[in-house]
Amino acid sequence: MAEQAAPSLEGWFCLHLFWKIDWAKWRRVPQGERRESLDEFKALAAQLDEVQSQGKGSHYWCQVNGQKADLGLMVLRESLDQLQEVETSLEKLRISDYLEPTISYVSVTEVGLYSGEPTTDRGWSYVNASLHPKTPDKPYICFYPMSKTRVPGANWYTLPYDQRKAYMHDHGKIGRSYAGKVSIILTGSIGLDDYEWGVTLFADDPVQFKKIVTEMRYIEASSIYGEFPYFLVGTHTDPERIDRLLTDQMGQ
Repeated sequence: MAEQAAPSLEGWFCLHLFWKIDWAKWRRVPQGERRESLDEFKALAAQLDEVQSQGKGSHYWCQVNGQKADLGLMVLRESLDQLQEVETSLEKLRISDYLEPTISYVSVTEVGLYSGEPTTDRGWSYVNASLHPKTPDKPYICFYPMSKTRVPGANWYTLPYDQRKAYMHDHGKIGRSYAGKVSIILTGSIGLDDYEWGVTLFADDPVQFKKIVTEMRYIEASSIYGEFPYFLVGTHTDPERIDRLLTDQMGQ
């Protein structure tokens, strides 16, 4: 008999995009053309801000630490079509000629219901905030995808429902213990991208990323059944700072 899938609720669709800057090409662009490209970029960024101000989506720009990427953008929208519009609009910008895509990830906000749907207004308020989140105003971000293992002796999808429920309860307790230190946006990606979930963490202190992930590694949901292919960490930025990044100390 097949095991029961955990019920879930879904909300906004989510897209993570990361790029490397082709500095060699960008340095060869005349100053006037650079200015026009950046003004065009900032106009699109202002449109993203307008959507966020209307409560119809959210986003977060970052500069990425390490050599996996230089810039990153997380976008949340009501539909997959709207995410595609954002992505296409970015690709049409002149500045996109100097941005090399490195990693992208498609998912949808998700709340697992191992314990059933909420029974109180407070519970539903938490669920709605998780399904339609505003990206936190925190200076640091960490994104990583993850999957549950499907190997002999450690196949998450053959575990009894109640066992998975207990494991996820322990997982959630750790997450809640970091309230005020780490904000979490959880997205599901089964059937949408290469891994099964996307986890995006936000914090005032990036050391908290290390602490929460380390602590979770010791519970069975992660220590036996978790796969974590890569991590990206970055610093919150905005279009004005991206403008300065791409103009400061540039040749004429």
